[in-house]
Amino acid sequence: MASKLKQEYSFKGDAEGAYKLYISKTKSQIDSELSKLVLGLSELNLRPQVEYAVLSEGKRLRPLLTILSAESVGGSRGRAMSLALAFELMHTATLVHDDVIDQDEMRRGKPALHRQWSVNDAVLTGDALIALSVDLASGYGEKILKTVAQSALELCDGEHIDITFSLEKLTEEAYFRKIKEKSASLFRAAAYCGALAGGGSPLEVHSLAAFGENFGIAYQLKDDLSDSTLEGDLNLKDLERGRVTLPLIRLYASSNAHEKEQLENMFQSLMKASLNPITAKNLSRMFKQKGSIEYCEKKIDQHLQRAVASIEAFRDTEYKTYLIEMAKSLKVKE
Repeated sequence: MASKLKQEYSFKGDAEGAYKLYISKTKSQIDSELSKLVLGLSELNLRPQVEYAVLSEGKRLRPLLTILSAESVGGSRGRAMSLALAFELMHTATLVHDDVIDQDEMRRGKPALHRQWSVNDAVLTGDALIALSVDLASGYGEKILKTVAQSALELCDGEHIDITFSLEKLTEEAYFRKIKEKSASLFRAAAYCGALAGGGSPLEVHSLAAFGENFGIAYQLKDDLSDSTLEGDLNLKDLERGRVTLPLIRLYASSNAHEKEQLENMFQSLMKASLNPITAKNLSRMFKQKGSIEYCEKKIDQHLQRAVASIEAFRDTEYKTYLIEMAKSLKVKE
């Protein structure tokens, strides 16, 4: 099980409680600004679809990280807000497109946009959200705009790796490249650009980019872990889509030839939605016996430790505390 994160900061009072209050208030403000943004799109034919996608319930982690990074280097929330919205719109665009690719029926507790309207509407809505994101980011100068564009390109490349790699071909090295591009790139860019917009020094900007990347990797690893174990039972969501996750890669790598053949057969059955409950339990048992779950937990802890270490030199402020609490929020429960 993951070890405890070191707390490299001094904070009087309830750090976790203060962090939760900060996140709650900031998220409410982000949601309010998103509503205003959508309201201003009255002449856009796709406005109902954009509203449906953007104003659904979400964690808003990327815009939260943008604002927190800006404030941690002395910048203002007002100055960073439009940039924060740009990252949320870019993220939402990827969700809309991913649902089409994966043929998912639901998103955030309601029908996916392509089910509510059509595949064509979903593709165009995703494209519109990317355009809106770029428009918002353009007000922050060429460096930030290029970073946003580059992160979007990495997202596309990471998604392509995800949908084209098979179990026997996807190595751990390739997997980490995939999640760095598909998942961590937007977190890294959000922290990096937030620090730039906040007027951070080169060291602060670099440190926050490292925080964002490691946080993003840990976030995806934890998501992968939830697909391999859920209160002791196997959750097959990603596996049914043919998505290869770290626990499965680790299990495959540590198996003998006979076990690998079994795994390949199970994986093929999953993608055909024909895996019976007994085989699913066997797969869950193999995860535990081979130490795949524990291995993934250790990787999560390693990246959270790196995230915290990246901002160790920052002076002690409430915002440094919140960044550390953000990392701790992903920690695997003991």
